[in-house]
Amino acid sequence: MHVAPSADQPTVLQRVLGMRTIVSTSAGLAFAAVNFLTVMEIRKSAPGAYAILAILIAGALCLLAAAVFSELNGTIPSAAGIRVWTLRGIGDPFSLSFTLLYLTTVLLVIAADGFVLGAALHVAIPIVPAYLWILAFLGLALWSNLRGVHMAGLVQDLTTYLLLLALIGVGLAGILSPRVAAPSIHPSAVGLITAIALAVFIYTGFEWVTPLAEELRDPRRMPAGLGFALLLLGVGFSLFAAVTGRLPALSAANLTPQLQVGRQALGSVGFWIMFGVTVVTAGTTFNGGFAAASRLVYALARGRYLPGRLGQLNRRFVPHNALWLLCLVAMAMTVVVYATRAYLLLINAGAALESAMYVVAALAVLGLRRKHPEIERTWRAPWGRVIPIATIILFGGLGIAAGTTATGLPLPWMPWPFVMLVVLAILALLYTRRTLARRNQSAPR
Repeated sequence: MHVAPSADQPTVLQRVLGMRTIVSTSAGLAFAAVNFLTVMEIRKSAPGAYAILAILIAGALCLLAAAVFSELNGTIPSAAGIRVWTLRGIGDPFSLSFTLLYLTTVLLVIAADGFVLGAALHVAIPIVPAYLWILAFLGLALWSNLRGVHMAGLVQDLTTYLLLLALIGVGLAGILSPRVAAPSIHPSAVGLITAIALAVFIYTGFEWVTPLAEELRDPRRMPAGLGFALLLLGVGFSLFAAVTGRLPALSAANLTPQLQVGRQALGSVGFWIMFGVTVVTAGTTFNGGFAAASRLVYALARGRYLPGRLGQLNRRFVPHNALWLLCLVAMAMTVVVYATRAYLLLINAGAALESAMYVVAALAVLGLRRKHPEIERTWRAPWGRVIPIATIILFGGLGIAAGTTATGLPLPWMPWPFVMLVVLAILALLYTRRTLARRNQSAPR
């Protein structure tokens, strides 16, 4: 049931965010602690310098996706983001189904990041149960967001830029440290493609800043913000991959490779620096993930596709009920992942779903150009249809590669990431059909 706002309840989001926060939110959302484990998985398919190559290629390909999202944002800047774009560019019920499926990407990354955070805290401070730390950090992110988007933006600015500086510093120190000799291994073409597909996960979430479009002082600065964020992510994790490649003794099965890299680069000081990076990284993911996802939930609720209470704002112009729901679901998922250690499933499923997101966004660009050429666009991807079509082809292939990658679960021949996404897609479609049918029945005749 849709709940009408009270007379003193805010109904419009505030435009208070600038370029600095666009970059920090975009980079911070993607700068997940689980990316350190992702680098180790990339090394299995593309050892040594080829891991760096895979990360850089994935980042370059994500520039195509950034151009696509920038045009969508320049066409219709909206908190509903992908819902509005796909609805007007592709149509229902696909739009609503995919939007609901896309929301799970945020929760997948938060759950995987919670697992890495718990593992790091257990290594550094074993006396405190990891579950309590994870729940405390999720609660802190909830509190930060409930204080208002301006507060959440300031937290995102401070934490993102500090952790980027720390990661780059440790990476440079590790590169300058004595190198351990290692055999030169050349990956196969399939191995390199798999590594690139996994490397897409490193950048997962950089576009989640787009639901904050209605809170930006100047939405036209979105393209530059996304580009700078991708550059920072590529530099940071390329340096980390370079260090891991110079230290072949680093175990690929280690759940906290960043702590070992820090120790080997700068001793105990490096260990605690990378511990701090892990903690802060998880904080930026939780904080930014809640900020972006809650705006999408808010927009869906305002459109009566989700319960109306999720579309209410508190006195700080924050969708508080949406935030509480996301936090509770994230807590449950994180505990399950930490108990089962099925993080590889989330990494591969997240990479496949993110690739699918880029394909759908490109289709929405083409659809909006065809159906609504009259809409004034503040930014348009250059070279006509080249970038959208290239995005569809390249990320379509990478999504298939990620969805069929082994995850170490029983029945190794089974493409578990793909199976998981199919199940989620079926659930989203069933919800969509029920919701649209109910809206059609209640519509005035």
